[in-house]
Amino acid sequence: MKIRDKVYEIIKKVPVGKVTTYGDIGHKIGTKAFRAIGQVLHHNPSWPEIPCHRVVMKDGGLAPNYGHGGPSVQRMRLEKEGVSFIGEKVDITSHKADL
Repeated sequence: MKIRDKVYEIIKKVPVGKVTTYGDIGHKIGTKAFRAIGQVLHHNPSWPEIPCHRVVMKDGGLAPNYGHGGPSVQRMRLEKEGVSFIGEKVDITSHKADL
């Protein structure tokens, strides 16, 4: 299975109202190529089927290059799902998915 397919399969498991991180995905699939994971997400052909907006940085920061409208769109999508923010970052302790 290609890294792309592994990444997409994990993201599909992140429930509404929850997020995961690039690092968590990397650990789950056995890679430290976190930038490669970001590139895979940037080119996601199947939003919302593959909810890439649910992937954030380890500190809860949004993706600066979110490929489906930028960080403001990512934030809007997360807020619609009930994800709360502390300033500009996701409240990661309240919304991190247990994968």
